[in-house]
Order: sequence, then structure tokens, then C-alpha cells
Amino acid sequence: MTKENDAQLLCVIWAFDMNNEFIKECCENSFEEIREIRRLLHQYPEMGNSEFRTTEIIMNCLNKWNVPYERLLETGVVAEIEGNIKGKTVAIRADIDALPVEEKTGLDFTSLNEGRMHACGHDIHTAALLGVAKILSENRDKLKGTVRLIFQPDEELLGGAERLIEKGAMENVSAVFGLHVRPELPKNHVQVKYGKSYAAADVFEIDVIGKSAHGAEPHKGIDALLIASHIVTALQTVVSRNLAPTESAVLSVCTFNAGTVCNQIAGKATFGGIMRSLGKDTRMKLKDLLITTAKGIAESMGAECEVRIRESYPGITNENEMTAFLKSCAEDILGEENVSVAEAPLMTSEDFGFYLDEAPGSFYHVGCECDYPLHSDRFKPDESAIMTGMLVHIKTAVELLNK
Repeated sequence: MTKENDAQLLCVIWAFDMNNEFIKECCENSFEEIREIRRLLHQYPEMGNSEFRTTEIIMNCLNKWNVPYERLLETGVVAEIEGNIKGKTVAIRADIDALPVEEKTGLDFTSLNEGRMHACGHDIHTAALLGVAKILSENRDKLKGTVRLIFQPDEELLGGAERLIEKGAMENVSAVFGLHVRPELPKNHVQVKYGKSYAAADVFEIDVIGKSAHGAEPHKGIDALLIASHIVTALQTVVSRNLAPTESAVLSVCTFNAGTVCNQIAGKATFGGIMRSLGKDTRMKLKDLLITTAKGIAESMGAECEVRIRESYPGITNENEMTAFLKSCAEDILGEENVSVAEAPLMTSEDFGFYLDEAPGSFYHVGCECDYPLHSDRFKPDESAIMTGMLVHIKTAVELLNK
């Protein structure tokens, strides 16, 4: 037999060895250990870019399982598990940061860090990816290609994804996947979404510069407060009258400051807010409309206008082929009855979109069946979500590498 035939035969053997029964058995055997790691992570939640203890816990686990890794940023690590035969690289990402929330769940392993809580389920995400690390590290001989594990800091604040990518976290990656727990979904359930899934978020601030004057002589000034008010009113129709009903976007003005005393016409007004949009085209259109509307009204009323936009997360648009592949793998390992397709995207934001700008992939939801929503001080996800995440992560990565 040729080396090529040998490799093909080995692929067949690996595919058989890493079948559903084998993956389930591995996950079941490792679950208690991984659950205890999750509870440890939950007790010591840390804010973005301060996840030092969290990073130490992750590195201790990787060292224990002989998984090589790099610490590309101060917090968070990128690890790799390389199979016996060279192949593609599939990346899986978990976010590791927590929120500034005082926990009120009453759990035995409640947060010991005052004013900090894993209220968004990132401890579940991290534990599931550590489970993947343990199982695949024990089965390198059955793995073709490489699985890259991205333990990412700072998803909730400034977006650690972009900085990790700048450091090379996505080099040579063929596909990338990630998950997020959802309390409204039942446990042992996975939900996928084709195409547009999460919104982009862009923060804006606008200065209207007029001319102050005495309140009794408004004709001698240029009323920045009045002009800014006209702009704010006009912005309420930007979405409804300029974007098609099928284009999802939200523009919200959330702050307004003008004037210092009651008898003076304001010479300057500053207001700001946030724009959320689905898809690159809609995002660009919304930003252009904000600028032209604000500047046009200000100039027509004799004022100057400065618009500042701080681009945040790009939104998530899942690649359809990878989403279909993920769905098929989830159905195979969980059963078709435990997999659904979301009809509508979310207007919340997630920095996983930065990874999808680098490689095709998909971001999916795992049910954790909880009465309280994400970011609640009483958010208590069902820990079976760890198992679900492990199963789908491993199944998808192995199948894609063997494809």
C-alpha cells in the first residue's frame, strides 16, 4: 500500500474510533472533573483584562493534560492539540471574563469576589472548552489535524478577540466555532442560526457648537441646545424612514448635556448613544445617515457639528455551510429532536464576529434552562450545558478534520 492509502485507512479507523459512543463515554467519564473546574471558576470571577486567577486555572489544567499553549495577552491563552497526521486547523473559542454583578444565587460555590459574578455563563463556556482539551489530549492518536483552543479574555468590555487575532490566534485556521448558553432554551438542546445572528454595536457622541448669549437676547446667539434637540428628534426617524423594514437596526440616544445656568443660551450641547445593526451594509448605511443628518441640521441652523463614532463589535454573520455542518453534527450526537434553528437574530453584541472575519464558522447556542436571564444576579445555568458543549464541540471538530 502507498503512504496515501495508509493515511486514508487510518482516517477510516480514526473516524470509527471517535464515533458517537466513544465521544459520549469520554465526556461522561470526564464530566465530574470538568464540573468541579467550572465551580472553581465560578467562585473566582474576574473582569476583562484582569482574569489572572482564571488564566492560572486554565494553564494548570493544560499543563496537567500536557497541552501546549501560548499566553498571547496578559490574560487568556491559546492552546493547540495536534493529531498524529498533519491536517487542517479548526479553532474553538471560549470567553473567560465575568461581570460587575453582586451574586445572589445562593449556590454553595457562589462568587467569593465581591461585586463580581459569572452572570453571563462564561464559566460554562470555559469549562466546556477545557473538557475538549482533556478529551482530545488523551486521544491525539485518533485525531487528524489540529484543534486550536482559544481562551479569550475581555469579551464583555473592549473585545479581547480583536487583540488575540492581532497576535496571531487565527493564523492558518480553516474554520472556527463558539457557543453561548441561553437560559430560555431547554437543557441538552442546541440552537443554530443561519446568516445574520448578532448585531454590530457602534457608540456615538455628537457635539453641537453654537454661540452662547443672554437668555433675554436669544437672537444674539446660536442655541446649541435647541439645534441638538432637533437633531435628536430627527434621528428617531433615521431607521424607520431610511432603512427597509427587512433591515434590522436600532439607534438610541441615551445621554444629553447642555447649558450651565438658567439665564444663558447654551453655546454647546453634547449627546450620545449607541447604534446596533445587522450586516455590514446596514451598519455602514446607518453610520452615514447619522453623520449626514446631524451635520445637515446643525449647518442649516448656523452651528458646527462634530460626530465621533467608536466602532465596537462587528456583529456575527454565520457562514451557512459551516452552520449546516454544525447542525448535522449536533443532530447526530444529540438527536434531531434536541436541535433547532433560530428564526430571528439577536440585537445584542458579541465579539466572536472578529473571528468570522478571519475564517468561516458558526456561533451557536446551548440551552441551560434557567428562570433568570443572562446578566441577572440570580442567573443559575443548568450544568448539563457543559456536557452539551463538550459533545458538540468535539463532534464538530473531529468530523470537520476528517472531512
